[in-house]
Amino acid sequence: MKICVITPTYNERENISRLIDALLGIFKSLKHEMHILVVDDNSPDGTGNIVRRYAKRHNNIHLLVGKKQGIGAAYIRGFKYAIGKFDVIIMMDADLSHNPQKIPELIKEIQNGYNLVIGSRYIPNGSTPDWGLSRKIISKCGNFFARIVGGLYKVHDCTTGFRAIKTNLLSQIDFRYLATRGYAFLTTLLYELYMCGAKIKEIPITFYDRKFGQTKLTKYDMVQFFLNSCRLRLRTGERFARFLIVGFCGAVLSTFLLWLLVENFGIFYLPAAAIAVEISIIFNFAFNDIYTFKDNIGKSDYLRRMLKFNAVALYGLTINLSVLYLLTTYTSLNYMFSNLVGILTATVWNYLAVMDYTWRVQTEVYYSKNVLPIESKISQ
Repeated sequence: MKICVITPTYNERENISRLIDALLGIFKSLKHEMHILVVDDNSPDGTGNIVRRYAKRHNNIHLLVGKKQGIGAAYIRGFKYAIGKFDVIIMMDADLSHNPQKIPELIKEIQNGYNLVIGSRYIPNGSTPDWGLSRKIISKCGNFFARIVGGLYKVHDCTTGFRAIKTNLLSQIDFRYLATRGYAFLTTLLYELYMCGAKIKEIPITFYDRKFGQTKLTKYDMVQFFLNSCRLRLRTGERFARFLIVGFCGAVLSTFLLWLLVENFGIFYLPAAAIAVEISIIFNFAFNDIYTFKDNIGKSDYLRRMLKFNAVALYGLTINLSVLYLLTTYTSLNYMFSNLVGILTATVWNYLAVMDYTWRVQTEVYYSKNVLPIESKISQ
């Protein structure tokens, strides 16, 4: 395999030589064609010049220099360079927080059939020994937020930057969805790979604090991270707009059928609403399948997708009918208006649920449970 380690840099003069030397040492024990790609954001401290000197002596060391736009933009430049040239890319920080000694294990799991291998701090034998209690709490809360709000339930460490990815999986991503400047990029990337049906393996790592240079993480990055986790649930305004269009058409159909069944057939409004909503559910599924989520159809067949959609919508129906009943019974609102409120309330649930259950390509996630030898810290 041709494998490229990609590391973004900005003012890492004190770390980059140590990292490159450590990587070159690890490469000697590997049978693969190994390369290093440093993506530097025009570091004023001369980081790029150091890499250039290495590149003159080693033809497997490469340098990309670009405008400072954040870690996400740097990685995207690196991805575009690597796709088509390499079979696997390995993401890692330049500040020695990620131990190069774990690279052989990342590669081994890729060879075992996984197309995304994650160095995880939050599975057995993973650790953050240099962190104080407050930082551990912030990190755990942020990771929990990304897992639940972002829908990345199966992954234990959503915010780690130490990953191995097969480039044929990476090439399936539309990089426009990765348009985030800060560290929220890491969760955005994971989300897109997750939605592509990645077969994921997590391996435990020890994450060390940097000893040289300054952290690039700012309060703005933390705020953006939390906002981005929410944005992942909507993914794109275009897709959500399509879902709303379908939902509006279904609401019109459901409302018309409710009126027809009550006013013309004399059926009590609650069973009439249930019949109307079920018909609109079938309509919504068919419309969403060919319009809203046409790019997300996975391995399941049409009938299975429809049954999944119906199962999700049944919860929405329960929400719809509950709101209809409560508003009609206890506020004396007209049943037609109450039904519209119920439909709008259920719409939010339906969109978030179908994204994860009906049209997402199924993702497999595994993690190492065996006790592994303690990795030694590289010289800093």
